[in-house]
Amino acid sequence: MTRRIIPLLMIALIYGNAAILKAQEPLNKNWDSQKIKGVRYVPYPSLDGSPFLFDIWLQGNVEFSNGEISDTLSIRYSAYEDELIYYNKEIPCHVVIDKETISGFSITNKKGNTRFFRKQYYDGSQPGDHFFEVLSKGATDLIVYRRHFLVKVQLYTGDNGIANDQAYVPSYQYFFYSSEKGYTTVRLNENSFLDQFEVKDRKPVKRVLRKNKIDIQDEETLVLAWHTIEKGGFKVIF
Repeated sequence: MTRRIIPLLMIALIYGNAAILKAQEPLNKNWDSQKIKGVRYVPYPSLDGSPFLFDIWLQGNVEFSNGEISDTLSIRYSAYEDELIYYNKEIPCHVVIDKETISGFSITNKKGNTRFFRKQYYDGSQPGDHFFEVLSKGATDLIVYRRHFLVKVQLYTGDNGIANDQAYVPSYQYFFYSSEKGYTTVRLNENSFLDQFEVKDRKPVKRVLRKNKIDIQDEETLVLAWHTIEKGGFKVIF
């Protein structure tokens, strides 16, 4: 059945729903002896889509604000709540790691490919500390903020037989980022990419893209375009 997605009118309503739908409780006393601080994870409501960036537990490393690194943890990133969850085999339980203690993390998939995320402050429409995936690192970084929002959809019956009118829907924002100059938004198309450069550089940048047969239509081609143009010495304007 085709479902027509109706975005919520206010982001505040999204977060209001999140507060109602998910509760957390402090861990038991045994947790005091552990290095990693956090609260017990209570599962999100079962709806269409997924609240997680990855639907399975993957091996990863977590770097903490004090410089310590915990490696080979079983972790999942919640793109719904912008939080990191890991499975603690000693208790055992699923733990939402205290975001204030994390500076970044990496996740390795079954093919051995590693993806890197770091926490940094964003002063845009949703100001605060968020986890960004680093797609390209250099003098200017290419990063993405991956969120799965809860939105209203056409009424449907889930696998559990319960009727619902909400679903998890991905919404990704791409940025060029400099620690000195901040953020500038870039979208998955050529015009938006060209707008990131000085007017005098746009035609030369376009020629380089044509020469290398790069047509920006998705994340992969955006990363390829930036790697190619960056090597040519072109600079993003902020």
